[in-house]
Amino acid sequence: PPRAEAAGSASDDSSDSGDSGDSTELALLHAARERGIERAAIETEFPTVAVTPFSPQRRRMSVHRSDGRLWVKGGVEVIAERLRDQGAGPDPSAESLLAEAEAMAARGLRVLAVAVGEGPEEQQLRAVGLIGLADPPRAAAKQAIAAARRAGVRTVMITGDHPVTAHAIARELELVASDAGPSQLAAQVRARATAEDKTVIVRELRAGGEVVAMTGDGVNDAPAIREADVGLAMGETATEVTREASDIVLVDDDLGSVLSAIREGRVIYDNIQKTVVYLLSGNFSELVIMLIAAAMGLPFPLLPLHLLWINLMTEPLPGLALVIDPPERDVLEHPPRDPGEALLRRREWGVIVATALLQTVVGFGVYWWALELDGRSVTEARSLVFSTVVCSELLRSFAFRSYDKLLWQVGALRNLGLVIIVGVSLAMQLALFQLPFTRELFELAPLAWADLGLALAIAFIPVSVLELLKLAAALWRRTRRADG
Repeated sequence: PPRAEAAGSASDDSSDSGDSGDSTELALLHAARERGIERAAIETEFPTVAVTPFSPQRRRMSVHRSDGRLWVKGGVEVIAERLRDQGAGPDPSAESLLAEAEAMAARGLRVLAVAVGEGPEEQQLRAVGLIGLADPPRAAAKQAIAAARRAGVRTVMITGDHPVTAHAIARELELVASDAGPSQLAAQVRARATAEDKTVIVRELRAGGEVVAMTGDGVNDAPAIREADVGLAMGETATEVTREASDIVLVDDDLGSVLSAIREGRVIYDNIQKTVVYLLSGNFSELVIMLIAAAMGLPFPLLPLHLLWINLMTEPLPGLALVIDPPERDVLEHPPRDPGEALLRRREWGVIVATALLQTVVGFGVYWWALELDGRSVTEARSLVFSTVVCSELLRSFAFRSYDKLLWQVGALRNLGLVIIVGVSLAMQLALFQLPFTRELFELAPLAWADLGLALAIAFIPVSVLELLKLAAALWRRTRRADG
């Protein structure tokens, strides 16, 4: 049968000709114009009498003109069902029309059939030919799908196109392997899908425990977009109905933007989680230090104003820096989390308890040594443990930038704000001991520089132990991988 192949950007042609509308229609106008066929001339000679628009249910559109002819354009199978028996005539039979369309679809073309009839009825039509539309995937689409796969995100193609066309494009995008079998193709590619089919597919995926993000631009995509956990409208081509049904509008129509959003969401969640763990571990350690001293009948190691300083001026500032911590470089390679899991899982609670005990041993150990073994006054012992706890809280924030990566692996200076905050907070802590007014207000003893240096040195113990534990865990994982 006669064929015409329309490819390229219809929007470029529309800017020159003044045409506007659906990209498929614009591509057809462009292909016709290249062959010397002008729409305006046809409208002048044979004005339109009636138009029956395309719908997902009909899968075709028709135009009835003043010469009595009815022109029908739509899916090949739909048109083939309405061809009259042409026998051995010059026009293609329904079987040859379908065979030629499948050959075109195997090349990744979206195939439409065109037929003509007499009168307004869409029956006993005569095939005119086939139109193949090439809509090549964007260059970045293949990389975006590969990145999504590494991030644990499964991409499913849902299209109204012919299955052969859909499978060819899926292989081109490496959505499926070149030798993928029927089962894998059925899992990753859903062709000839109507609006109802798309909604059913989304419901099935959600019923299976998947978190579904649905993208689309047409009116027939709107029900599925509304049904999905996250509806994404392609902003450049989306209809107003689709925009209204969606949760997010992608202004650049780029799948990579979806990956960027997933990446940003993971970064925000991880930063909030590690900030909460950092703050809770510090608070627990302070509580345990006070409880141990009370149980042993010792004076409180920290006064209320000391605790207020720690909770308002020491811990929150590094916590703010951790909330905006730059993402780990492999954040998209982490497996997705269960949406129903708690913010603090067993691992996080383990880190909180272990860190709190570690800091309790350091803080109370300094207090016991100064008060009982070194014979210092209660004020001097409190001043020393106050400095040790504050410094260890500040330095420990660097270890909480990652649960499993060492500081040099995440980049010590990538979070410059944290470095500045820790430096300023250490300076403020030092100023408390140097200014007579603050010494009196906080009931601090004037510590010698050697004592301040000792407090700072001891404060390095928690962060050093945490980093060494990460190193040991990394070596253990490497050994296990080497052993197979």
